[in-house]
Amino acid sequence: MDLINIFVTSFKKPLEQDLFSGYLSYLSPDLKQRNSRYIRWQDKHSHLFGKLLLMEALRIYGIETDIWNYLAYNDYQRPYLTLDGYDFNISHSGNFVICAFGKNIRLGIDIEENRRINIEDFGNIMSPGQWHEINESDYPLKEFYKYWTIKESVMKADGRGFSIPPDKLEMNNNTVQYEDKLWFVHQLTVDSDYSAALATNRLSAFKIRYIDFYKSRTLT
Repeated sequence: MDLINIFVTSFKKPLEQDLFSGYLSYLSPDLKQRNSRYIRWQDKHSHLFGKLLLMEALRIYGIETDIWNYLAYNDYQRPYLTLDGYDFNISHSGNFVICAFGKNIRLGIDIEENRRINIEDFGNIMSPGQWHEINESDYPLKEFYKYWTIKESVMKADGRGFSIPPDKLEMNNNTVQYEDKLWFVHQLTVDSDYSAALATNRLSAFKIRYIDFYKSRTLT
């Protein structure tokens, strides 16, 4: 069984400018330009850290050169690698960024900060049974985000995103069936104020690795 590596990092303040610029130099010209379009420093860091986590993942498999030439996007703007047999997915919310990477597998990952929201505004993404469980839960907001991250991880693994009706995704014994595909879903524990989920097209083991980019790292 191939191991899925899940890389997690977080931020609470801007990196020192020299360190930020040093990390940014690892990106392709196109990715640098995308990063420059963000206004908030938090968005710049989320974008940069996601790509750095992908670099960390690729290193495990001995892929360290011309990596950005392997990055492409499908018709639904889901990023993927043109390298045969590899898949990755990145998600960010609040102060956390997370990247899942695996070989010979299809996967999707999602993390969401458990922000206070009016969950009734999102009635269109849950099935009646899921709404019942949310409303009967001792912690409705946490239950809501559990289902939200599971649905998003499946939609990202599938590759069509919100083109798939989220209310049609029902969980049964930690699996989600949609059309002719069966997805295995795993709830991840990253932080008490966040919910996260991983979806894969076959049952797999995974390992969570925490990365601190505030300590200068050599990535090549």
